[in-house]
Amino acid sequence: MPKLQIVRHDGSQIDHELTEETLTIGRAPDNVFPIDDVSLSSHHAQIAPVDGEFILKDLGSTNGTAVNGTELAPETDHALKPGDRVRFGHVDAIFDPENAAEGAQELPADVDRSIAPGAKSIKPSNFMNASPFQKRVAKQDTVGIAIMAVGILATLAAIAVLVMATQMSVS
Repeated sequence: MPKLQIVRHDGSQIDHELTEETLTIGRAPDNVFPIDDVSLSSHHAQIAPVDGEFILKDLGSTNGTAVNGTELAPETDHALKPGDRVRFGHVDAIFDPENAAEGAQELPADVDRSIAPGAKSIKPSNFMNASPFQKRVAKQDTVGIAIMAVGILATLAAIAVLVMATQMSVS
């Protein structure tokens, strides 16, 4: 029975027999073969039997799929050969059509991918703020100020009228 042997980081293996029509591999639980590893995409790759061969296809994953150290282009078919070493993200596997893993070639060493900052950073002309929330700008309320001024003047006038009325009634 053909199978896919997942090699864990601690050296142990998980065997999955290829009995399904199409085997989907990824982090999401709805895959036929879910693998809980952060380097895998939700729906990372699939393996399907076609004309007596098993065809591997990367489903546009973030960290890619490699066979014997060669990266696969997304959405392209690759026929698996006995003993092929497959890497899904950072998870290693061996394709074993019928116990062919004994004569398999060694998996190439991890390639160190360095990340460097860009040489130049340009702020877009319409950039206002890094916050997703707009900054509240205090707007001047001219109508409110005018109403308040009229109210203050009316109050002062009323006080003046009262003062004058009380002075007239006293004299």
